[in-house]
Amino acid sequence: MLRHEIQNKTGLTRKAIEYYEQKGLLQPQKSANGYRNYSEKDVAILTKVALLRKVGLSVTEIEAYLSSAKNSLSSILRTQQHHLAMEEKRHTILKLIVQGERKASIDDKLRQIEAEESIYERLTQSFPGYFGQMLFAAYQPFLNAPLDTAGNEAYEQLVTYLDNLPSFELTQEEQNYLDAVSSTFDMPTLQQLNKDKVQAVETIDDWLKANRSSLSQYEAYKHSNAYQHSTMKHIQDKLHKFMKDNNYYAIVIPLLRQLSPSYNDFYEKLLQANEVYQSTRPD
Repeated sequence: MLRHEIQNKTGLTRKAIEYYEQKGLLQPQKSANGYRNYSEKDVAILTKVALLRKVGLSVTEIEAYLSSAKNSLSSILRTQQHHLAMEEKRHTILKLIVQGERKASIDDKLRQIEAEESIYERLTQSFPGYFGQMLFAAYQPFLNAPLDTAGNEAYEQLVTYLDNLPSFELTQEEQNYLDAVSSTFDMPTLQQLNKDKVQAVETIDDWLKANRSSLSQYEAYKHSNAYQHSTMKHIQDKLHKFMKDNNYYAIVIPLLRQLSPSYNDFYEKLLQANEVYQSTRPD
């Protein structure tokens, strides 16, 4: 069926259908004249997508559901229930504060909440604002579990190290540049990048084959005069020196591997994937 027919069947706009196609949620056949030919399966997928979007699921969550054995909805539901329960507990504590409850009682309830918070939530609370968000965003998929007793020492060491880092200084021009290039770089975008990164590491051989052309262009750009003299290159060099001078990776990565078994597993696969990638690069 043609696009206007599937619009009538699903109630979705043309732009919405195009967006879900771009996200890879459906792949309609193309006829010789270039028109898209949608199947009943596409109708079923778009009907599910429309329903799940109405109840607040993100496109990333919907994609995980459609590509899984249909069990990811239970996981999403559990996550949402956890968040709702946490918000209810915070709301209860706020009411106690308004009512003038004893500090000892409030502190006790706060400790209960802290024990249930994810590592990511605890870190971003300890380091609020842009610093914390950007520092931990790349690790967020691996820090969603609560901190267990075995990770307490590593967590405290990580917080102490980060809190004693010197400030990473940027000129006003550099700050303005980063603000401009990151203006559309929101959390859903970061989550999608993280998802793509994990998938690339998990399927490195297929990923390299599928992205060979893009990688060649990227390597060429990195060696171009335009990039070598760019503000971004200058900031990256400055950040690399900052990390090196402060032993950032030598300290933070081992601590994160202790904190998160899933990150440790990813890191080991990342090392293997990097070896594969380096072996495919031209000399």
